[in-house]
This record gives sequence, C-alpha cells and structure tokens, in this order.
Amino acid sequence: MTNNTKILYDEKVKSLAEKYESQGFHVLTELKTDELPFDLGNYQPDLIAIKDGLGLVIEVKNSLKRLSVDRLQALAEEVSTHPGWHFLLVTLEDIEAKSLPGTSEQFPSWQELTDRFIQAHKLIENDEIEPGFIFMWSIFEGALRKRAVDVSIPIERFPVIGLLRHLYSFGELSISQFDLAQACFEVWNRLAHGYIENLNLPVVHNFDNLVRELLAEWKVKFDISQVSSENLVAFRAWFAEFDAADWDKRQKLWQNLINKRLFLALGNEELKKELNVNDEQLINVKCDISQLSPEDLAAFRTWFAEFDAAAWDKQIEEDVAAGRLDVLAQKALKHLREGRCTDL
Repeated sequence: MTNNTKILYDEKVKSLAEKYESQGFHVLTELKTDELPFDLGNYQPDLIAIKDGLGLVIEVKNSLKRLSVDRLQALAEEVSTHPGWHFLLVTLEDIEAKSLPGTSEQFPSWQELTDRFIQAHKLIENDEIEPGFIFMWSIFEGALRKRAVDVSIPIERFPVIGLLRHLYSFGELSISQFDLAQACFEVWNRLAHGYIENLNLPVVHNFDNLVRELLAEWKVKFDISQVSSENLVAFRAWFAEFDAADWDKRQKLWQNLINKRLFLALGNEELKKELNVNDEQLINVKCDISQLSPEDLAAFRTWFAEFDAAAWDKQIEEDVAAGRLDVLAQKALKHLREGRCTDL
C-alpha cells in the first residue's frame, strides 16, 4: 500500500468509526483475532460496530481492483450465521447513500420489484420507451443489489459495473445476460446524463425479458431459502411430483394451488382446513414455480438439487449438534459390538 492509499485508507476507517460512534454504536478497531465476538479464523476486520442487538463486521478497501470477493463471501456467510450480525464491505468507490452502511439501508422486496416491473413493462408496451427503459433499469439495479445481499456477496454498495462483473463471476449472470446488461447500462448512462439516445427497440425488449426472467428466478430462490425445514420436506415431495408430471397433470396441480390461494385470500378457516391450506408462503412458492418457462424450470431444477443437498447437510449437522441422532448412533454401535453389522 503506497503512502497516499494508506492515508486514504486510514482516513476512511477513522471517518467511519466517528460516524458510527456519533449514532450511538460501540466501535472497536485494531482487534486481534482472539478479541472477536466469534471465531473467524485469522481474519481481522477493520471495524466492529455494535448497537441494540445489531453487530457489524466491517472491511474497508480503497479500490475494487484486485479485490478477492470469494474470500469475503465466505466471511459474510459465516458472520450471517450469528443472529443480529452482518458483514459489510466498504470501499472508496461505493455509491452514495444517505445512511451509514448497514444501519437503515433497505431494498424493495422481491414482490415490490415484481410489481414495479409490471408498471415499467406497461410503459414500454404503450410505446413510452424512454421512461419505461429508465424505470426498468432502476428495477434491474435494485434486483442486482438485493440478489447480492441474498447470497452473501458483500458488493451491494458497488458501482453498477463492478456489481455486474462480480455477479457474473459468481455465476448469477450468464455471459449473454452480462453483455446485454452492460450494453443497456451504457445507453442508460447517456440518457441519465442528459444526452439524446436513440433506443434500439429489440434491445429494449430483450432487456425487458431479461429483467422478467431474473426477477422470477431470484424471487423463487429467495422464497425457497426462507422455507422452514418442515415445509421444505413438503415442497420436495410436491416438486418431484410436479416435475415428473405431464402437461395435463401439471394443470391440475396448478388449479389446486389457485384454489388454495383463493381460500387463503377469503380467510375461510373451515375451507382452509379442508383443503389442507397451512402455509401461504409455501403455496406462493409453488405457484411461482408452476409458471416458470421450460428453460427457467430446467435451471431451477439444477439449482434446487444443489440447494437441497446443502440443506440436508445443514440439517444433519444441526441434528448431530443437538443430540437428535445419539440414539441411532448408540444403536449402531451396539449392533457393531454384537456382530450384527455387515460390510456393504
């Protein structure tokens, strides 16, 4: 680190510490690894800020260049396993924000983004191309930042080009999606700065399709990640049936979901019980998946297989830690001692 960059870095850390302290946070700097509130290996954060059950582990970088986000994602995932704690990456190139990082910044929900997309799509359909495109870009950028948060990639404050590049490198965007987004950003950038730009209609419609596809994909993945262990078991069985079904069977399953959603909306408790409607979130997830295109469904199938395997591993770890498998382990050891086990 050169003298100039070291000065900028020190000033940024000092400034952040003072700002957090001015908002009532207890701020710790220059911590040793054994002084951290939980084990993060040999990692030493630049700042820790604590207030009212909220804990922030903060890494400060001067530049996005030569930044190992892979390592920081692993840290972000580990920090997020501790209730009330969040990992933040702050750089001198971050977008401007009114609030301090991690304090009150919020993104729209996936449903709110979807609702806004419908509004922008209608503008484009009604030949209000320029305002529709500008609105669509704001929705797209919000979705990028929200997706980064959902998957613990600490880049939600990055300038949009850095955001796009890192999401592409993590496999959240394909090369064709990245190229289209980059081309659309250049158009949006000129429009946003007051230049006249002749919009290419096929590009606008391709961008409209891209935002629709990503919103559907990322909303479903987020909703699945929020499902309880019990409901995940139910979803796993439903998805296996749905995925193996022919078109007619899928239509029947879809209609069943629509009926359940209707009775949820009506609030009829007796009919809910009769139809076994017990979880609105799970029904909404199934409805969203039922409407995926064949291509999007294939992508979801691959993702869900990986997600489900990880969920199984996590559940086993939790069961072992809680002693839920002790009886089975003792039974297996007893059988081993009695010579009742056979080699596979």
